[in-house]
Amino acid sequence: MAQDDQRVRRIKQYVLARLREELANAPRGAQARLAKRLGVSGAHLSNMLSATPSRQPGEEFRRKVAAHWGISYAQLEALALGEEPPPSTSKPVVPRPDVMPPNLAAAVAEFAWMQELPHELREVVREQARLYFTYGLTDFPREEWTRVLTGLEREALALLARLDRADDDPPSAPRRRRARS
Repeated sequence: MAQDDQRVRRIKQYVLARLREELANAPRGAQARLAKRLGVSGAHLSNMLSATPSRQPGEEFRRKVAAHWGISYAQLEALALGEEPPPSTSKPVVPRPDVMPPNLAAAVAEFAWMQELPHELREVVREQARLYFTYGLTDFPREEWTRVLTGLEREALALLARLDRADDDPPSAPRRRRARS
């Protein structure tokens, strides 16, 4: 029984962490729109996502969130517990252009970002990784997505370094052309 409680607790933590990540960079009003889409009140969702939550995501809510992410509840459980997700028995879901596949979303949620990378560039890296999926329509294993994110993060850091060096170099004086005599 205690093992089942631990399992459910890990699933709840995963759902909340992934929802927080999803909403962290969303535009104003995204949390209210999500609450409406999930069929819960904005206050209920806010209470779950607060730093000191007064509500926990029940099974019905977790099932709605799984559907929101385009995965089955069994796949959600597997992702939360670090297991290989079972194949979906439902009709294939055509990915919306703004939605990340389950393994990529899990990799992004777990990714240890370099402190030097500003928040705005983290968004760029996430979007670039999502575009990899959109182009190939393959949800790689988490480890592969972590490698992709690491490479994209390094490129973003290299861009920052190049921009910093360009700011440090004094601009060269423009050359003047002399008229031939």
